[in-house]
Amino acid sequence: MNTKKSPLESSVKKRILKALNKRGGFWYKTHGSPMVKKGLPDIIGCYRARFIAFEVKRDEEGKPTKLQAYRISEITRTGGVARVISSVEEALRILDRIDELQEARARDRN
Repeated sequence: MNTKKSPLESSVKKRILKALNKRGGFWYKTHGSPMVKKGLPDIIGCYRARFIAFEVKRDEEGKPTKLQAYRISEITRTGGVARVISSVEEALRILDRIDELQEARARDRN
């Protein structure tokens, strides 16, 4: 039985945001308020001309709410990248994949 507690979601978000800012692009953490659309992912940004949104959960078992899942599908359906993640490594893998796709397109143009 694993007795190790998962980190607080807020600390996971801080670590992810720090790594994203170090990587480059534009990133911000959303905060719920009456003026903000409900269900938006926790971290929103732009990287290599792509709209990206991450819903952060404290561990791999974390699931988005129905509204969060709907917002993720809206973003994806309209051409953005939106994922549920729980670690810095997951976020950076997604950016790595975007880098790979951009580089492949550049090679194809030449």
